[in-house]
Amino acid sequence: MNYLRFKAEDLIMDESFQQYCSGTNPAATRFWEQWLKEHPEKSELVSIAKTLYLQLNGGLNEAVFQSHHRQFSEALEARGIRPGKQIPPARIVHPKNGWGWYALAVAAVLGIIMTTLWIQRDEQPGAEGAPEESRLAYTSKAGERKSFQLPDGTKVMLNAGSTLFLEDSFNTAKRSLTLEGEAFFDVAQHASMPFVIHTSAMDITVLGTAFNVKAYKNDETNETSLVRGLVKVSLRSGAHELLLHPNEKVVVPLQQTTKQQIKPAPDDRVSEPAKNYSIASLTHIPLDSTAVELSWIDNRLIFVNEPFGEIARRLERWYDVKIRFESENMKQYRFTGNFDKENLQRVLEVLQLSRDFSFRFENGHSLVLDQ
Repeated sequence: MNYLRFKAEDLIMDESFQQYCSGTNPAATRFWEQWLKEHPEKSELVSIAKTLYLQLNGGLNEAVFQSHHRQFSEALEARGIRPGKQIPPARIVHPKNGWGWYALAVAAVLGIIMTTLWIQRDEQPGAEGAPEESRLAYTSKAGERKSFQLPDGTKVMLNAGSTLFLEDSFNTAKRSLTLEGEAFFDVAQHASMPFVIHTSAMDITVLGTAFNVKAYKNDETNETSLVRGLVKVSLRSGAHELLLHPNEKVVVPLQQTTKQQIKPAPDDRVSEPAKNYSIASLTHIPLDSTAVELSWIDNRLIFVNEPFGEIARRLERWYDVKIRFESENMKQYRFTGNFDKENLQRVLEVLQLSRDFSFRFENGHSLVLDQ
């Protein structure tokens, strides 16, 4: 996350900064102390934000603050405001002079906003009245990619059209998160606290490693690709637990109709005769040894003998465009391509060299493909 663009009010809303201010997370404290060493020009801003946070928190420790928060939440419910509802924001009139008045004005509004965030909870499936857990979300829109660091020191690159959810207890009792989309993780080592990523098809457990996870909702498969280290993959569709080694990936079809029959795996891997997954080596480009599965990290769009239907889904996320096929047969066309920062029109023109098709743009963000 690029904290250099943050204002004081933005810092106060950041979970790791809150933990730094309250002293409840040693990893967050180390991160922000190091960040201040690297960006001393931001020390005044951090000091202001920390002062505001302590004013909002009343100088209370975590236990007392949580107790007061519960009382305030009950008071909201008594007034007919359910947790999770947004409280209308107050209007701020910025004073011409005096830091004290500015702090009070910002504190008043941020107090409302922070209280709303504290009591918001993501609804989890299960019985009514079951405990709910709040989550922090990192999101990248179609056409953009983001890089940031988690409170535990793990470095993450989030591909286009993806969301990463961190549980409220992340880096305290456990390191658990949920991915919808694609992300590359360089995991900080904490032997006593495994790092677990949940997708719709698998759970990936690591202690310290670098790997890529692809789990888009509208794709036909979930994939995990390992660069270094060792990861354990637990499949949701059955009692399969797999160990991935460097330069390997596991592919899990999301639809039962796509289940694959593969040969029994050697060594310590599950070896039932029928599996709804496959393990393969990463695909490398001969010229520069680039792994196709990781090429997006370097802003390169690479596909090898992929059907046009799958390529179209990648192009939609990569260029933030909606694609429509006039002919279903076109989805079975197969292409191989290697593009480095090329625009969408250039990509399509190159693909036309190997298969005959036409394309046209409509309304700026729509692309129509025809035979």
